[in-house]
Amino acid sequence: MKVVLIAPPIMDMVEQQLRPIAQDATRNCPPYGLYLLANILRERQHEVIIVDLIAAGTNRLAPSSRIVANADLIGITTSSLSWPTAVDVIRQIRRLHVRAPIVLGGVHATMFDVYALEHFPVQYVIRGEAEIALPALCEAVERNRGIETVPNLSWKTKTNKVIRNPIGPLIESADLGSYPLPAFDLMPRGVYQSLSIESSRGCAFDCSFCSTSYRQSWRSISPAIFVDRLERTMAYRPRTICGAIHIVDDEFSIKTKRAVEIVRLLETRHLRPALVYDTRANDLLDDKFTEAIAPFTNQFLVGAECGYDEGLHKIGKQTTCAKLEGAARKLRQYGISQRANFSFILGLPWEGRQEIEKTINFASRLYGEYGVKILLQGYCLIPGSRLWQGQREKLVLTEPMYDEFGFFRNLHFWYTSQRVSPSEAWEIEDLILGLQWLAHLAHPGKHMIQHSVSWSLSKYFPRSILNPKSEYAVGLESLRQVAHRSRSERPDERVAEDFTGSRGGLEATHVSVDQIAAPIAAPSSGTASEKEPRGLN
Repeated sequence: MKVVLIAPPIMDMVEQQLRPIAQDATRNCPPYGLYLLANILRERQHEVIIVDLIAAGTNRLAPSSRIVANADLIGITTSSLSWPTAVDVIRQIRRLHVRAPIVLGGVHATMFDVYALEHFPVQYVIRGEAEIALPALCEAVERNRGIETVPNLSWKTKTNKVIRNPIGPLIESADLGSYPLPAFDLMPRGVYQSLSIESSRGCAFDCSFCSTSYRQSWRSISPAIFVDRLERTMAYRPRTICGAIHIVDDEFSIKTKRAVEIVRLLETRHLRPALVYDTRANDLLDDKFTEAIAPFTNQFLVGAECGYDEGLHKIGKQTTCAKLEGAARKLRQYGISQRANFSFILGLPWEGRQEIEKTINFASRLYGEYGVKILLQGYCLIPGSRLWQGQREKLVLTEPMYDEFGFFRNLHFWYTSQRVSPSEAWEIEDLILGLQWLAHLAHPGKHMIQHSVSWSLSKYFPRSILNPKSEYAVGLESLRQVAHRSRSERPDERVAEDFTGSRGGLEATHVSVDQIAAPIAAPSSGTASEKEPRGLN
């Protein structure tokens, strides 16, 4: 059968135009899961076409309308950030009068399968892993029977009743490495910065802010099989801009001994990939790992999150500020500190200005002392975390809030997740701006401290509103001025000049403001229309 797989980008309004943002603006690497599923289906003799809207930098399906119109099944991958684009793509498909069934996958559809099926013209949602479920669904659709046996599937009956099939077992570690490589031959040339590859799936931890799919569930591909896959993946590097390999694991170095074994195999085979990966500060304290991985490192992310121990404990990070600083020190020792990005979250639900400034000060010290790059990111309530779930249970947040573009700019989200006032928030922005300026002087053009002002703050609380000029009245006070000009606003006396004399002998007469205003005073009685204030209405 003919299957069309669609990758919608993260988008929002930028300068009054809908454009890709965040990682989909820079196109770091192709969506691993989508390209992997394409090759799994091709192995089963299905015809697969990828409509990569991330690569195209658009939400428009018009250039691919014929492809979509001829599909037997359409698959759309979803994250919470890309969900508004996915919704728009679904509507475009149905406006084209395409009747092919639509199946949704990805973390957002997994969390909200019933909502998606009940509110959008889609027929199927695969919850969780799709390597087994999607081929089974294709076979069931092709044969027009057996839908109820497809694992992980949620679907609508002809009477629009939602059925949720049981979840199948997680894919075993041994099987993760048995699938074909992603269909990188279908990836457009010269668009993505790097290639994507998976060495493990899931995370052994469960941080309260994190919306990763497979928490406290870590499975790995054996080092030898992973290096085999990596070597074959490297053949596609000419299709990328930078030629790097992005390991898309939630945590590449959870087992540092395994990571070192991978490096030793790379050395034995004389492979020199430029790797991009995520790691933990605790893992970087292992000299064997940090020394081994350094020559293969292009760049990497360390999720530091907080700059004070109490905050690290609250989010369940299982580390300390001392360990974070120790990791930065190790990176300087092995010469890769400037390839590191230490990521911090500002404005976690319990944080006031004092806690936020602790994090900023700690982060800036890591930059100043050890030369690591710093990412300062505002907290956003993304579905799937334990913090988000608590708000959902109180109905502070609901599924429809994520349907529209720019939901992260929603003023409700600001008040839901912030403890600082808008004025305090701007003072924090000024602190960060000062640090960025100093970093620019020390490292011109390197963006060593990265941060963007909150859209909600700049849109709804611009400085001009929070700090109006004292001589201007605002709102109700302005109306009162119009209705009742108070004596305190009137100068006591002004000089009125009598220009009746000759040009060379003007005489000045002192006249009070009250005397000037008296002839046009409003009448004490009359019709309603006469009592209306005069001037611009």
